[in-house]
Amino acid sequence: MPAAIPGTGRLEDLTGARNASTPQVFRARAERSGDRTFVKWAGAPGPKGAPGPESRTWSYAEAWGAIRRWAGFLRGLGAGTGPDGSCVAGYLHNRPETLWALLGTHAAGSIHVALNRRHKGAILADHLRRSRARILITEASALDSIPDLADTGVRALVVVDRPTGPDWIGGGEALRSPPWTGPDPGPGDPATIMFTSGTTGRSKAAVIPHNQLCRGAANLAEAVGMTPDDVFHAWLPLFHIAGQLHTTMCTAVAGGTLGLVPRFSASRFWTEVRRCRATVITGLPAIARILWEKPVTADERAATEHLRLGVFGPMTPELHRPLEERLGIRIADTYGMTEAEPLTVPVPGVTQPVRSCGVPAPDFEIRIAAEDGAALPPGERGEIVARPRRSDVLFLGYEGDEEATRAAWQNGWFRTGDLAHQDEQGWVYYVDRLAHFIRRRGENVSAWELQRLIEAHPDVAEAFVLGVPSPMGEEDVKAVVVPSRGARLDPAALHAWCRGRMAAFMVPRFIEVRDEMPHISVGKVDKDRLRGVGTGVWEAPG
Repeated sequence: MPAAIPGTGRLEDLTGARNASTPQVFRARAERSGDRTFVKWAGAPGPKGAPGPESRTWSYAEAWGAIRRWAGFLRGLGAGTGPDGSCVAGYLHNRPETLWALLGTHAAGSIHVALNRRHKGAILADHLRRSRARILITEASALDSIPDLADTGVRALVVVDRPTGPDWIGGGEALRSPPWTGPDPGPGDPATIMFTSGTTGRSKAAVIPHNQLCRGAANLAEAVGMTPDDVFHAWLPLFHIAGQLHTTMCTAVAGGTLGLVPRFSASRFWTEVRRCRATVITGLPAIARILWEKPVTADERAATEHLRLGVFGPMTPELHRPLEERLGIRIADTYGMTEAEPLTVPVPGVTQPVRSCGVPAPDFEIRIAAEDGAALPPGERGEIVARPRRSDVLFLGYEGDEEATRAAWQNGWFRTGDLAHQDEQGWVYYVDRLAHFIRRRGENVSAWELQRLIEAHPDVAEAFVLGVPSPMGEEDVKAVVVPSRGARLDPAALHAWCRGRMAAFMVPRFIEVRDEMPHISVGKVDKDRLRGVGTGVWEAPG
C-alpha cells in the first residue's frame, strides 16, 4: 500500500498539541504569522468584472482581532451561555463578515449553525427551529428570504451590512465590541451544525467537533503539500464542510492566503484566480466540466502561470489527465462527507491513479463492506465504512435525531452510504451513492456509470441521470444532457446510440436536452429541477 501521510504533525507544530479547536489554531497562527495576509477579499464585482469597492486584505493578526471582537459581541448577545449554549446561525454568502461570525462564534464557545444561503421559507424556518439557534446573522440581500422568526426561537437578528435599526442589530456593532478574552473551547467541543443534503430523506443536522475541522484540515494540507506561499481561490460556500475545512482551515493551518470570492462564477473564474494570484483551485465534477468546456482565454493563460494544484472530488475520470495537461497542474482527488472529512487523501510524491480518490486518511480506518458489514476483498464493490483512529475526528451525531445517529453505525463502523472498491495497493475508487442506484426491471443501474457512458458521446458535454416513477413499478431512467459547444443533439439519435452500447435496462426512456445543467451552490446538480417528464422531455416509443 502506498505510504500515506503519518498524521497531523503540522497541527502539533503550530499549536503544540495534536488536537485543537479553531480558536487555538487562529491564535497560534496570529502569533506566528501575524503580518502575513490571511484574506484577499475581491468584494462584489464592479463594472465589467473589476474588483468591487469593498475589496481589501486582512493579515492574520487583523483577522484574529476581528474574530475576538465578534466573539465578544456575540457573548454579549448570549452566545455560549445558558443551558443550550445559545447557538448562532449564519445565513450569509461568502464575505469577510461570514468568516468573522463563524470563527467568532467558535471563539465565544458557542455552536455555529451553517444555513444554506439558497434555502428560504419553510425549509429555512425548519432548520432554524431544529438547530435551536438564538441569534441569526445575515445580510441585507437576504432579508426578503427570511421567514417569520416568531416561532423559530431566534431572539436577536444581526444584519452585517446595515446599521442598527428597529428590527435588527447592525454588524458594525461587532467590531466596536471589546474582544473576548475568555477560555477557548476544547478540541472535542461541538463547533458547527451543518445540514446534510438529504439525498436519502429529510436533511439531518450533523454536529461537527472542532478537532474534525482542525485535524482534517491539517491532514489535507499535508497530503497536498500546502505552504505559506499558497493562495487558495475560495469560492466554496462557507456554509458547507468544504468551505470551512478544505479552504478556510486548511489555509490557516498552512499559513497561506484565502482568495475569498462571494460565490462560483464561470464567467469570472479565471479573472478571479488571476487577480488574487491563486496557486490552488477547487471544485466538484460539474465545475471541472464547466472549466473544460469553456474556451481558453487570456485570463486562463495568465492565471495558470502561478497555478500549481487543483483539489477536486470525485474527479471526472475522462477529464483528469486532459485538464491537468491543459492547466499545467496536478489535480488531487479526495473523498469525504460532512460527517467525516476527509476520509481519503492523495499520497505526497505518488501519482494518483485516475478514478481513485486516494488512500485512507491517517485518522481513519476504512473498509469496503458487504451488506452485513463483513470486509470484502480487493476489487469487490461494497459500501465504504469507516471508524476513527483518534477521538473527535468524526461528527458527534445528528442534533435531535438519535434514531438517525444510531442507524449511521453498524458494529462500530460508520456507514457512509457510498459505493466503492479498493485495489490491492490500498487506493480507493468511489463509484456512486448507494441511494443513487436506479432500480429498473429488477436490475440496479448506477447513475454515475450511466452518466459516464452517455458523456462518451462526442456531442454530449455533460449528462445527469436519475430515476423517475414508472407505471410498471420500480423506476424508469431519465437522462438530462447538455450539448457540446456548437453541437445539436437529437434525443432519438442519442437513444439509438445508447441502445448499441449498453444493456437494455440501462437505456434511458426519457431524454431532456438543456442548454446548461442547473446546479446548487457547491456545484452539485440540482436534481429536484430535473425530475419532470412533461413538456420538452423526449420519451422513447413503446
